[in-house]
Amino acid sequence: MNNQPKQNASEPLYRKVSLTLLEQIKKGKFPLGSVIPKEIDLAKQLGVSRVTLRQALEILEKGGVIQRVRKVGTKIIAQAMASTYVQQMDGLDSILRLAGQTAMRVHRIRTLSGEPDEGLQGVASATGFWLAIEGARHLQGHSGLSTWTTVYLDNKYAGITPFLDQEVDSVFALVERVYGLAVHSIRHRIGACALGEEAAATLGLAVGSPGLEVQAWLYAGDGTLIEYVRSVHNPALISIELKSTRGTA
Repeated sequence: MNNQPKQNASEPLYRKVSLTLLEQIKKGKFPLGSVIPKEIDLAKQLGVSRVTLRQALEILEKGGVIQRVRKVGTKIIAQAMASTYVQQMDGLDSILRLAGQTAMRVHRIRTLSGEPDEGLQGVASATGFWLAIEGARHLQGHSGLSTWTTVYLDNKYAGITPFLDQEVDSVFALVERVYGLAVHSIRHRIGACALGEEAAATLGLAVGSPGLEVQAWLYAGDGTLIEYVRSVHNPALISIELKSTRGTA
């Protein structure tokens, strides 16, 4: 059975390039243990910019296919993307990395009023409405779905809607790009849950199966909420690892 998602016109170019490279690796063009050509040469071979190539290589690196070795280059260490993902919680960059290692397929977009989720209790919307974006995530390089997720944004960010007609790495990154913002801090709440009908059907699991529920609040530098997201992960595919270090006096 082929677990590789088919390329389609709606996919971003860098993701198509990552799939092309993955196929070349599987067919032996770049054997295990070999070092791929320099970025400038590989980008020329593929007919893409170095920026696009770097984004594609980042996907393969996060998926455990390649490894950047200092003074050596980029080495092939696997022929397939990792089928599970451990979410590291030891810094803002690593926390946000799940959005780069998984892709979101948007199923439904709604405009809601009031407090559509308990995670928004006490949070005021500047417009009085929330943009609710519902969808499912899959690990890059795999078609099986790992996560059911709902993202809530103040409706003032509705300008990102035209970009949601394709798979997206993350919604917050679209807000950052379109509105010139940056995620400055993030808060998480993690717990166990029993899968409801929609999440269970999406993830291919039985209703009532255990799930890993994560709520996240992403804030701008001035403390305003950029995004609130509630995600339910298949615990067989996504796990979370916390790491902390004691400071020295």
